[in-house]
Amino acid sequence: MTIFTYITFCCWILFCICWLLLRNRTKENVQTRTPGQRFMGALGYLIIFLALYLPLFTQHYRLLPNHLYLQTAGAILCMVGVATAIWSRVLLGTNWSGGVHAKKDHELIVRGPYRLVRHPIYTGFIFAMTGTSLVTGGWSGVIISLVYALGLCLKIAQEEILLNELFPGTYAVYQQHTRKLIPFIW
Repeated sequence: MTIFTYITFCCWILFCICWLLLRNRTKENVQTRTPGQRFMGALGYLIIFLALYLPLFTQHYRLLPNHLYLQTAGAILCMVGVATAIWSRVLLGTNWSGGVHAKKDHELIVRGPYRLVRHPIYTGFIFAMTGTSLVTGGWSGVIISLVYALGLCLKIAQEEILLNELFPGTYAVYQQHTRKLIPFIW
């Protein structure tokens, strides 16, 4: 393992600690998540992390070269991604939900990274996954990053329908002034 692998691993540990500490500090859901939904969410994270770090144990499945510049870029992208996700989660505060659910007295947050993109937690998570994939260099990380990004696009579509219902007019104006996932691009 390289120093870059340790950096990404530490970033993900920090991410998990923050998510665990903040998991119950939310407003009550209008519709509650079932234990099965919570289990599937945890299982999804486990599969993602296993896929990201699998190349460390199967070197002959490495897709990307083990170059200093690539690994440096990956570690930086992972750090920026995890920091963005944590910052966004803290700003979202009690309005956060693991699923697509309305909260009682739901608020629309438009400050911090939410000024640039409507879903900065997802942006950060995708950046962190991509950065980790650059560091570990395996097929599994690249594939899980792409599958997860596509899944997020489906979830975003559901969230935006819900947010337009919760904030009629206001959310549509917010959509016109911000990008979905990638600042200034998309």
